[in-house]
Amino acid sequence: MSVRCALYQGTTAMELCASMAAHDAPVERHVHHTEAEEILEQRALTSTLNSLLVYGKAAHYNLTKPRLAALSRLSERHRELLAPFYTEHLAAIDHAIDINAEFLKLVVQYGANEFEAPQDLREWEGATSLQLDQTRSSIKQVYRDWSAEGAAEREGCYGRVIRELNNLYSPERRSDVRVLVPGAGLGRLAYDIACEGYVSQGNEFSYHMLVLSNFLLNHTTSESQFTIYPFLHSFSHTSTATNQLRAIRIPDKCPATFYTSTASNFSFTAGSFAEIYANIPDEADKWDVITTVFFLDTAHNVLEYIDVISQALKNSDGTGYWINFGPLLYHFEEEQNFSSAVARAPNDVDQQDGISIELPLDYLISIVEKCGFVFEKLETGIKTTYAADERAMGNWVFDSVFWVARKMPTVHPH
Repeated sequence: MSVRCALYQGTTAMELCASMAAHDAPVERHVHHTEAEEILEQRALTSTLNSLLVYGKAAHYNLTKPRLAALSRLSERHRELLAPFYTEHLAAIDHAIDINAEFLKLVVQYGANEFEAPQDLREWEGATSLQLDQTRSSIKQVYRDWSAEGAAEREGCYGRVIRELNNLYSPERRSDVRVLVPGAGLGRLAYDIACEGYVSQGNEFSYHMLVLSNFLLNHTTSESQFTIYPFLHSFSHTSTATNQLRAIRIPDKCPATFYTSTASNFSFTAGSFAEIYANIPDEADKWDVITTVFFLDTAHNVLEYIDVISQALKNSDGTGYWINFGPLLYHFEEEQNFSSAVARAPNDVDQQDGISIELPLDYLISIVEKCGFVFEKLETGIKTTYAADERAMGNWVFDSVFWVARKMPTVHPH
């Protein structure tokens, strides 16, 4: 993806340079895509939009329909024991699914228009089961990033990053401090950093995140405008029926009310972090701070991420900082395990496919130091959840690492 988009003060739209040939799109001047790659991009976009659009139909089919069928196969005694609670609960689940679906249809309406998807839905790529799973998890991520109930979890990671930023820079300096947020997801951290007075830019690759963040950042008009039900998709670890059907209001903070004295201090780029920030000369030696939160383990090759971060940070005077938080749940480990047994074509376009470099934390820290960083703060074993239901009977808990590392000045030979 090579679309650059920005939220400007005084507007309500993320301005999308959606034409791949646009001369004023900074990414496009340096990253060129073949016709085949553009077709793949269009398929990825429309398949994502489709997964949001058919969420309701898929959720009814996968969640309530099989349970009603199972109920009908029970003995009469067992059906009587469950009645009327179980059927009433499934009916309430169906109603909550419909409310989620209406929200997502609105997201698709704006996303299809602004990302220039074909108007004829018959031209859209079908949604895969993986993308439907991503849609369900995206609803939980909306809860995490844009609800009052998600504030405690955000405080543990986003709040920690922002406190370190504010320790580094006084309020009067912040308007000149450029902060980059790779893997920005739904944009909350990048937005909150901009609200603190910094020049903030988010970067994201996932179309699910881009389409949803576009809506949340640019098309919500008031706090608590929409209701979602993020916990209805799992019947496990559920303490009460009420908790599973808990309604969450979003957004807790409305970007439409965000204005600053500067012309524009918040922007978003769409596409691969490595592709955008490694291949554009203007992006080198430019950023005062790069913040990575739940991001490093999304790399096929974490060494590449480290190189791009090092290159993009200001490194001529030792004033560039890298603030990192998260676990090491390497996203492509299973793909690596699978691909080792599969022959690959010699002319594969993406040489990163099937690659996953998974480093233990001590090795990772050592390599970061070898790449010219000095750790000014390093904490390990920080208990962290991600989009967790605090009322559930079970949740994943990560031991996360947090660091503030400064890029040492680059020494150029005479």
